[in-house]
Amino acid sequence: RVNGKSAGTFSGEDLVISKGLVGSSVEIEVSGQGPVFYFWQLDGLPASSANKETDQFLQVRRTVLNRAGQAVNLNAIRQGELLVVDLALTSIDRSSIENVVITDLLPAGFEIENPRLTEAREMPWIKEAATPDYFDVRDDRIHLFTTATNVTRHFYYVVRAVSPGTYVLGAASADAMYDGSYHSYSGSGTVRIFAP
Repeated sequence: RVNGKSAGTFSGEDLVISKGLVGSSVEIEVSGQGPVFYFWQLDGLPASSANKETDQFLQVRRTVLNRAGQAVNLNAIRQGELLVVDLALTSIDRSSIENVVITDLLPAGFEIENPRLTEAREMPWIKEAATPDYFDVRDDRIHLFTTATNVTRHFYYVVRAVSPGTYVLGAASADAMYDGSYHSYSGSGTVRIFAP
């Protein structure tokens, strides 16, 4: 029951309730024999840019650079500017952690220059770029799949500032896919893009 009203009855097939749950009172009543298993999942980003930053066995850090390799002020970006994002990953406890996914959420004013569609840019200052085992580019994020070691690995990708405005920048995250106790979240804030 959700807020005292029936939301469905389990009949042998999975019962999925996906609407009206946030801020509601949910009750599960069991009758009959056999175990009942349930889980609750909530996804989303907070409206503010203040996210809890934490490192548990992993450490991921995001640095936004210009084409010359210098750190940029995220509150003074010009529309059309090409930027390089450096995601640095390391294992804090010096162990090798396999199956780590780094997720970098982009502010709405940025657009990824998809490396599968565009040629690599000339940036000779990038000396030891790590190559992920696999990567997945979306409209609003990039996922990099790799192994974390005691040696810091740097992953680079290119974005373009496309829309003027002030945007929330989500945290960069690193999670071990098969053990949630291994994770790192850092780098949330705001981005301001100005028209040229």
